Amino acid sequence: MEGGTRLVVDIGNSRMKAGLFRHGRLTRTSTMPLGDVAAIGAFVASDRPEVVVVGSVASPDPAFANALHAWAPVVEVNGASEGPIRSAYRTRDTLGVDRWANAVAASLLFPGRPTLAISLGTCLTYDLVSADGEHLGGIISPGFRMRARAMGEFTARLMVVDPPDTPALLGTDTEACLASGTHHGLLAELAHTISGFRHKQPGLAVVLTGGDALRFARALESGIFAHPFLTLLGLHALSLPARLASGTSSGPGR
Repeated sequence: MEGGTRLVVDIGNSRMKAGLFRHGRLTRTSTMPLGDVAAIGAFVASDRPEVVVVGSVASPDPAFANALHAWAPVVEVNGASEGPIRSAYRTRDTLGVDRWANAVAASLLFPGRPTLAISLGTCLTYDLVSADGEHLGGIISPGFRMRARAMGEFTARLMVVDPPDTPALLGTDTEACLASGTHHGLLAELAHTISGFRHKQPGLAVVLTGGDALRFARALESGIFAHPFLTLLGLHALSLPARLASGTSSGPGR
């Protein structure tokens, strides 16, 4: 696949990820603090990208955006960018670029199948793509840590908890009850939503990404895939002409 060497930067709400693509293959990745120009420089090192691709859901950071031009011309993609699939979303100007990128990448990973891209980050997002390549829409709900923080911050006597990977269903103290509700409540939402979409879209492929993807991929039934670099793959595909995007690699060194 064409595309040369591209540095792709995924700017989220609490951190950013960088990926280096060589001729469509994701070869290296790194996670770093928001706006950390030095970290980008260390990641790029002696590699000289031909293009820097940026997708952001964070507040604008003009200084960081200007600094990226030191490495290569910058291409910014957003939720209204043209891609290798169509979108039926009615308000493309409000569609998060991460959601659009995840939908694109999931569809490219499973061509000819309906796909559901689920991102478990600050918010929990679902994006459904039909078998013939149309983004049909999705769902947004509070993410894992947002749920835990909400119970601690919006009540007088409850605390913020960080649940273990597999908390007991039945809590025997308040902290354990909060951990159970946070973990098992989100798990129940995932299972119910996936089941509903599978009923409407037979043969549905489900891909989880985001910081809490592995936690819940292990807890859900088999046949659910976790891909930590889904958004990077989608941003890269959105930066290419449609005729090239279908060859996006599934991950580093693969």
